This record gives sequence, structure tokens and C-alpha cells, in this order.
Amino acid sequence: MFKIVDKRTFTHEVKVFTPTDGGFSEDLLKATFNYVPTDKVASFDLSRSDDTTSFLREIVVRFSDLVDEQDQPIACTDELRERLLFVPNVRQALITHYFETVNRIAEGN
Repeated sequence: MFKIVDKRTFTHEVKVFTPTDGGFSEDLLKATFNYVPTDKVASFDLSRSDDTTSFLREIVVRFSDLVDEQDQPIACTDELRERLLFVPNVRQALITHYFETVNRIAEGN
């Protein structure tokens, strides 16, 4: 049975590669996404920075399981969510993961 849901979300761990001296570190960022209809996705021009930011605001509901530099848990406030949406490698990881996930679903149908 297919369940009709007004607002569908999904939570995934997203691999984020962060540049370090001589390489990269791989971290997992737990994000909850909105599952956005294709007509809404098409309304964003992802070649434009401001549209990309608007798209990220549309698809990312929240982040969870965050820690600070001392590995102490921290809550994801609206301000922190917004700040993370402007970090280049986080932006790329979120968008890539979202489309890979949605496209994998489409391929499975």
C-alpha cells in the first residue's frame, strides 16, 4: 500500500569531505530533508548562488547529532542551520546527496 503524506521527509547521513593539510577528512552530517515535488525543484536555477541557497532552505529541514570542537553535543538552531547552508563543501554534499537519493528512488520505480 502506498501511503499519501502531505509533507514527506527523510533523514540520511550525508558524507561531507572537508579539506585538510595534504588531503580531506570525511565527516557524516545527519540531515533531515523535505521531499520536494519536481515542479518546485525546477523553479530553482542551481547555477545561481542565491537560487541554490533558496533550494537548500527548501530541502533541508534540520541537522542533528552535531558536536562542537570538544566533541560536546550542540543543538541545531535556525542560525546554525543557516550558517551551515553557506559552507561550500556542506552545500555541495547536501545537494549531491539529495539528488542521488531522489534519483535512486526514481530509478527503483
